[in-house]
Order: sequence, then structure tokens, then C-alpha cells
Amino acid sequence: MAVHPLSTIEPRLLGSLTIRLGGLLVFATALLMFVDVPLQGESSRWGIISFQLAGTPHRTLQILLEWKSRGVLGYAKLSLAVDFVYLILYGLFFSSLASWVGAQLGETTWSNRAAWAATAAAGFDVLENAVLLYEVIRFSSPAPYPQLAASFAALKLTLLLLAAAYGVLGGIATLRAR
Repeated sequence: MAVHPLSTIEPRLLGSLTIRLGGLLVFATALLMFVDVPLQGESSRWGIISFQLAGTPHRTLQILLEWKSRGVLGYAKLSLAVDFVYLILYGLFFSSLASWVGAQLGETTWSNRAAWAATAAAGFDVLENAVLLYEVIRFSSPAPYPQLAASFAALKLTLLLLAAAYGVLGGIATLRAR
């Protein structure tokens, strides 16, 4: 497996980068949560996440119709546009966290896998956003678009969970080693 580019950064600088990216990620998460509030409704209990995971043309169209009737389709477009920046932030954060933890533990195999998992998650998020934007702009949800979006979202979330688990568990191991 190829070495993740962030793992080549000096650990001291990587730690500083990870902290800064974490701060930006917290800010961006708060912003997305704010934009998401108008999207939460009867058919979209979890806002844009309900739309991402709808999985069927019927369910997706139900969400789109509710958003249109409430006049919040613009918020969906905004949320998806902001998510293109967000996915860069979380991809970089979790990749740098994994690389930093690996450097602290003197371990490269799993840190490299976790860093690439975070990078791949961001890639699947790009594909997911493209499909969702198509659905929102065209105001349609023919098969296989909802299924594709849900599949990309599931892959993204699984890979992010793996990267985050490595970062958290590796971080705990790093603290215990001190």
C-alpha cells in the first residue's frame, strides 16, 4: 500500500496541523448543522442525512416534495455545496489524525490504512454529493440515483468510522503510553 502523503510530514508539524484542522472541522460542523435545521421535517427527520440515505425513488421524491412545499430547497443546495468544502476538511483531519497517531505509536501499517480510508471516504462523498445535487436541481429521483447516493453514503460513513476508530483508539493508546 502506498504511503499516505500526510504521513511524510514531521510529527510535530503534523500534530499542529491536526489540531488546526480539528478546529476548522468543529466550526464547519456547526455551520452545516445550522444550515440543516430548515431541512428537518416529517419526511426528513435528520435533514440532509435523511436525503442522503433515502435509498429509493419514492422516499427521495417524498423528501424533495416536502422541501419544495416548505420552500427550503435552497437550503438543500447550500448544504450540498458547503459539504464539498466540509469533505475536504474531514478527509484531511482524519487522515492527519491517523498519520499523527501512527507516528506517535511508531506504527505505519494501520495508520496508513486509516488515513487512506478517510481520503476514500471524502472521495465517495464527492460522488454522493454529485448525485444528490442532480436530484435537487432536476427535482427528480429516478432509479438508480437514490440507490447510488445511499450506497456512496454508506461507504463514506463506514470508511470514516474506521478512520475515526483508529484515531480515537490510537490516541488513547498514545496517551496511555505517556
